[in-house]
Amino acid sequence: MSKQRLALMYGGRSSEHEVSIRSATEVIAAVDRERFEPVPVAVTREGRFKTGLPHEALDRIALTGEDVEDLGMLLRSCDCVFPLLHGPHGEDGTFQGLFEVFGVPYVGSGVLASSMCMDKGAFKHHVGNAPFDVPVTPGVSIDVQIEGHEHAIARARGAAAELGFPVFVKPANQGSSVGVSRADDAATLEVALDLALRYDSQVIVERGLDAREIELAVLGDGGPETIVSQPGEIILPKGQWYTYETKYVDDVARYAIPAELPEQSVELLRALALRAFRATRCTGLARVDFLVERDSLTPWLNEVNTMPGFTSISMYPKMMAQAGVPYSALITRLVELAMATHGRRSTLSMVR
Repeated sequence: MSKQRLALMYGGRSSEHEVSIRSATEVIAAVDRERFEPVPVAVTREGRFKTGLPHEALDRIALTGEDVEDLGMLLRSCDCVFPLLHGPHGEDGTFQGLFEVFGVPYVGSGVLASSMCMDKGAFKHHVGNAPFDVPVTPGVSIDVQIEGHEHAIARARGAAAELGFPVFVKPANQGSSVGVSRADDAATLEVALDLALRYDSQVIVERGLDAREIELAVLGDGGPETIVSQPGEIILPKGQWYTYETKYVDDVARYAIPAELPEQSVELLRALALRAFRATRCTGLARVDFLVERDSLTPWLNEVNTMPGFTSISMYPKMMAQAGVPYSALITRLVELAMATHGRRSTLSMVR
């Protein structure tokens, strides 16, 4: 049987460029070479496309690789695309739309799910209301472009006062905690808003809960065979929270997989994770993140990440391994799901 050509897209224009390279480097090392022929496709910081040989260092390809003259032709020469792109201009529906136009199978969620889950405001409004009614982290969304700067900032200040300090301030369309900061009073709120607005005109202000960081991994198409892992917990030194630095630079986080929780809480979290996965019409994979209050164990959905990291310290592959799906098999299964999804959609009529 001939090998399937698997395009691994990585890099990108977002602030998570380096994280994407780390994810792709580990995927290309673990992919089943008996079944797949990996084809690196780098997206430079400027949005150009480069390619190279699979044994070359992926960061070098992104800098000095061969220019891709016809991206559509290259991707159509492959059997499937694995877009290991994190954050805006990659995980937000933009590339998913490109793959749809090119008519190529791709790993992960489609345009709608990818764009909705990237926009924290739209996502929480959708899943937090009927008919889904998933409890989401209490907070408000402001948009300086739509509301005007003065009105939006005033509303953010009012929301913080109503929610009570501390609050967390986040750009609506970022990942890996980029642009996120904690505000403990009115003065630090202004600093937090300035930082978040560097990344997006839409900003989320959320209540700072005394909560545990609990995550679950989902693998499947949302149907009855979809796998939902046991919850995993990110444990940080006292007084710290999960910033970009604690995730990828300092490496100070510890992980408990499975998390130590009562069985009733575990089953509730797994049910809510699957409900959120289905509500957003995700497919393939997602990491579903909750904040679980320490005393009451009340769960609050924080986000659904449609292309979670695949680095050695990333929770998604760790939780799937604990669920019985090791790293290499996970990559293969994701490609199989992508091919099946594409095959089903190809049977739908496009004409009257």
